Amino acid sequence: MNAKGVGLTDRDPGVLLRVERRGASAYVGGLMMTENGWDDREIEAEILAGITRSAGAYGIDASAYYKYSTGMSAGRDRDMFAYRLDLTRREGRASGRLRLDYTPDVQGRPDAALWVEGQGGWRVSPRATVSSAFGRRTLAGGRDFNSWNLGVNWRLASTMTVDLRWYDTDASGLGRNHQARPVAALIASF
Repeated sequence: MNAKGVGLTDRDPGVLLRVERRGASAYVGGLMMTENGWDDREIEAEILAGITRSAGAYGIDASAYYKYSTGMSAGRDRDMFAYRLDLTRREGRASGRLRLDYTPDVQGRPDAALWVEGQGGWRVSPRATVSSAFGRRTLAGGRDFNSWNLGVNWRLASTMTVDLRWYDTDASGLGRNHQARPVAALIASF
């Protein structure tokens, strides 16, 4: 789980559906999720494509997204492109990830944004992993913030996982979407 997505549902339950087709070193897919964030988005749909490579003990995942949102106020940008680079590593029970997300034109604003996040995890049992993440969002024109989370991911069955996590930011003054909260996610894979 990353540290910036918690504000997208405004504390209401949400649904996220992601479909991917993966090959040996590339993938394509789509995503649809409900939102109720600061800018009145209702549904966000994404089309994505990416490539994966290994570099020694590290995994590299580079992808591009096209995002479109419904429900935004008239006159606001409803779509945008975003680019992501993940660098990952596993060593025994430990795992780590460095993520960079960049968009030259944020939805609803004419500003570029950069998200940089580090994540670490420790597998405490064959079914449970404790992890935390710290991220920094910078936006041309302001609204920069730091965000972090700490939680546990528990595999209930081969296709079902529950994730319990505490999120917080240093930007609670930007509104309740940036305030601390617990989050529970039920993840089904097919």
